[in-house]
Amino acid sequence: MKVSEPIATYNTPELQRLKNRLIATIDASSDMHKLEQCWEVLHADDMPCVFTDEEFEEELRLSEESGIASDEEVEAMYAKWKI
Repeated sequence: MKVSEPIATYNTPELQRLKNRLIATIDASSDMHKLEQCWEVLHADDMPCVFTDEEFEEELRLSEESGIASDEEVEAMYAKWKI
């Protein structure tokens, strides 16, 4: 750590909680493909799903064409994230 950098950037309770959650999720996973995808995201120079305005409009159009999710599908998605 450089002296000019604030220590809070590297040592916050929120950051440690996030690291702990990531470690727990990795420890609980046995899906090699999913773990490889996570590793790639963490080591990528840029984050996936960053779109230009035109790309976002196309993604939105495709999403809207795919239909409406049922209440059960929405609940299942939130349950997956424990929200």
